[in-house]
Amino acid sequence: MIYNVKLHTVSPIHIGCDQSYTPVNFVIDADKSILIEFDLWDFINSLDEKEYMKLRDISENKSPIALVHLYRFYAERKNRIKGRTIPIPKELADRYRDVKQFQNESDVIREFNEFEIPKTFYNPYTGKPLIPGSSIKGSIRTAYVEGLIKEEGNVAHYRDREKYPKYTDIEEKILQGKTKTDPFRLLKLSDFEPQGEVKTEIIFQVNVRKLNNTSKESLSVPVEIIPAGNVFKGTLAIEEPLAHSGISKKLDLTELLLKTHSHYAGIFNKEIDLRKIKGFSLPNLSEYREMFKQKYFLLRLGKHSGAEAVTWEGLRKIKVKTKEGTQIMDSSTTIWLASKQKKPSNLSGTMSFGWAILEIL
Repeated sequence: MIYNVKLHTVSPIHIGCDQSYTPVNFVIDADKSILIEFDLWDFINSLDEKEYMKLRDISENKSPIALVHLYRFYAERKNRIKGRTIPIPKELADRYRDVKQFQNESDVIREFNEFEIPKTFYNPYTGKPLIPGSSIKGSIRTAYVEGLIKEEGNVAHYRDREKYPKYTDIEEKILQGKTKTDPFRLLKLSDFEPQGEVKTEIIFQVNVRKLNNTSKESLSVPVEIIPAGNVFKGTLAIEEPLAHSGISKKLDLTELLLKTHSHYAGIFNKEIDLRKIKGFSLPNLSEYREMFKQKYFLLRLGKHSGAEAVTWEGLRKIKVKTKEGTQIMDSSTTIWLASKQKKPSNLSGTMSFGWAILEIL
């Protein structure tokens, strides 16, 4: 049976696609705090001969300072450039304005990475953001396996590294199969396309320590996100295993969804406790709460969902860098937050990443 499913974004989500906005194909309008992504060849074709020769001279300059000249060249023609506009933090717009005044090559090299901005996943044919079915499937799988481990009631058994040297060995035991006999081969999820227009934004991803109020400013870099309040739609199906397929464990939709909700609700509740100390924002789930575990199911996906979201309770071995070196712990010591400031003075305007609601139609 095929189910129609909606995914509601309730906090900022970034799903990487190994592509970035680069200064070669965007200009920033610092007055309006927007980034304009444009087609480079269309822009070149719009230039007159004198402008074209100037751009060619800039492109042939091998010095890093040529980037500043390129920024200026684009900025002087920003009113002529047509393309997709994306809101950016004022702080980033102001920094772009400053960079255009740089004279020192080392300053340019230091700042250039800030303007290599990772894109969120999008449909290459429409240019619109989408939620890959594989991301949702991965989130469901993690939660489902944890739920099965808890049902067995013997988490300590799986800490035996001689029997289970890798996490995939635990999965194979729990799911009664691997690769061709893995029951998750039967779970089919389409990519989820946006319902209506989705306007992405660029924000700072800020890494904050859980035990104090300091943030790692060197890690506070821009990233494109899908904001809260958007809806995506796709389909979900669970197939019956074919005869002689070797798949012995059947998947049940209700069980999948309930285990998924339980896993992520536990993490959400811990973030509620952390929020009381740190003061960051969490999504308001009140409109969904009455129909939780019936129609709506909590989910977390994408970058910065946190190590706890992609591991199993009781079996977590999270690598944490400390002054004494790398240590293995059962929880992370920092949290990533979406912010419009690179180094926020307080966290009230920040929000944790990755929260979504699955709605079964």
